[in-house]
Amino acid sequence: MQVNAGRLGGSGIIAGDVTVGDGSGRGAILSPGENADTRGTLIIESKLTFKSDGTYKFELNSDTRNADGVIAHGVTIHSGAQFTFTDVAHGTLPIGAVFTVISNISANPIAGTFSNLPDGSTFTSSGNTYQVSYEGGDGNDLTLTVVS
Repeated sequence: MQVNAGRLGGSGIIAGDVTVGDGSGRGAILSPGENADTRGTLIIESKLTFKSDGTYKFELNSDTRNADGVIAHGVTIHSGAQFTFTDVAHGTLPIGAVFTVISNISANPIAGTFSNLPDGSTFTSSGNTYQVSYEGGDGNDLTLTVVS
């Protein structure tokens, strides 16, 4: 499935490869969940690729600790791809809470990083500070861990 522009969202299973963006600058968004009020998990049974104009829109409800997620068999993130984070609530999360943004079920590591989400970096949203790891979970997942 090629997403050249617009949004691919929802929950469920996609059997083939998914490529978000085409490198033309038009912008394409992967946003799991049914709508702005519903978190969701999208399962991609093959490879997930974010081109330079692709964006992953991740949403979390810090009151319920419910978050979007993607499960894919191999992940490539091209230079320029973006990550957006929205906490739809304003709850205080416990230190050490981990959210899996992308569960990579391939044995290989995630290739590349989102340009605005470097490995090891931290950011704060709604009073919670998160640390980014592309080696989280079983060693090759993109995770956010609450550090303060």
